[in-house]
Amino acid sequence: MQFLLDANVLIDAARDYYPFEMVPEFWAWLAHNGAVGNVKIPLEMYEEVCDGNDRLAEWLREPAVKSALLLAEEIQPDIVSYAAAEAPCVRIVVVLPLG
Repeated sequence: MQFLLDANVLIDAARDYYPFEMVPEFWAWLAHNGAVGNVKIPLEMYEEVCDGNDRLAEWLREPAVKSALLLAEEIQPDIVSYAAAEAPCVRIVVVLPLG
């Protein structure tokens, strides 16, 4: 099963729950799961986060991270428009085991 992440999942994780300096393991785990195909970020979400000048944007722009996480897909404008207007809001929360 493949999980797609919204920009807010990454933004909230970096800001509130898993700051890079405090929990670098989370970001390594995320990149690894992207590389094996479990987690991806649609292009629109990737570009939204990469527009920033913070540590999260820098991390996402790293070639290995971008390659691991960016969803390879053709954009279908009609589906994107429908999802933006009609689809219910879904939030994915990642919980890592401690220890």
